[in-house]
Amino acid sequence: MKDIKPEPFGRCAADRCPGRCPYRDPELMTPEGRSKLKDGPQPEPGQPWPVKVVHVLFQPEEQELEVPRHKAKNVERLLDTLGLRKATAVVACGDTLLTPDTPLYPNQRVLVRKVMSSG
Repeated sequence: MKDIKPEPFGRCAADRCPGRCPYRDPELMTPEGRSKLKDGPQPEPGQPWPVKVVHVLFQPEEQELEVPRHKAKNVERLLDTLGLRKATAVVACGDTLLTPDTPLYPNQRVLVRKVMSSG
């Protein structure tokens, strides 16, 4: 059976997975590499971690929203958070249309466009 996953493997792509991703960086696939990730930048003691958000351009209203990532782990949860059904909106990242099961990442920018007829 031929493996049809895109390179490097899985869904991880440079434009959808910002930062150092263990799926794109072979160095991080080792135990030593994973420990380097844990020892990365951290907030000062007593300071909170920065909030992880997904940036959304909501059309046709042209609103820019920041949705907390825990409410937008994938496209389906993002649409639920925005109060939209799957069949009433198109979600895109760059020039790629995203399906409801596509994961979203912190600081990712997506376009949500309502497409349902209201007449």
